[in-house]
Amino acid sequence: MKKLCTLSLALLLLLTLTFATASAERYTAGSYYTIDYPDTYTLDDTSYTDESTTDNIWLFLLDGETCLIDASVATVDGYEGFSLTNATDEEKQQYVADTLASFTDQNAALADTLTAASGVPFYVFSMEDSDGPYYYAETILNGTSAYFYCYYDDTTHAPDAALMTDLKTVLQTFRPAETAETSQL
Repeated sequence: MKKLCTLSLALLLLLTLTFATASAERYTAGSYYTIDYPDTYTLDDTSYTDESTTDNIWLFLLDGETCLIDASVATVDGYEGFSLTNATDEEKQQYVADTLASFTDQNAALADTLTAASGVPFYVFSMEDSDGPYYYAETILNGTSAYFYCYYDDTTHAPDAALMTDLKTVLQTFRPAETAETSQL
């Protein structure tokens, strides 16, 4: 009986791992990073490329069943060579204060923090602009900001725990590229 139970448990675990692997797509965002995202999302990496500038590059949009995640990278004035991955507590506090000050007109508030499986920390802020409320998640790697806007299709629907979970599902898989180009735009 124990063998049958152990075999059943092993089979169930194998099926779970197979399903989890099969239900995600992988995307490499230029020479900056790679993410995995649920296969229920549609990836668009062409629609807004014409809006990119030398210092701010639009990368992609993930369109989920109820939400959108928009991703870009940009150089950050005053943060040349800086990375949140090896920042001191004081530097992290200064980063949060600078971000809140930069987005004061959007009622920015620190909503959460998370560390991706790769060890890269993200700071998630709740904000609101003329298009509605959203989450703004950011990390800085060697002076380059990788940032994400996450919002519902319905602009009257405020960010909530479900939206945060959707965003974290993607951010948790963030893996920076290991090239010199990740530090330069």
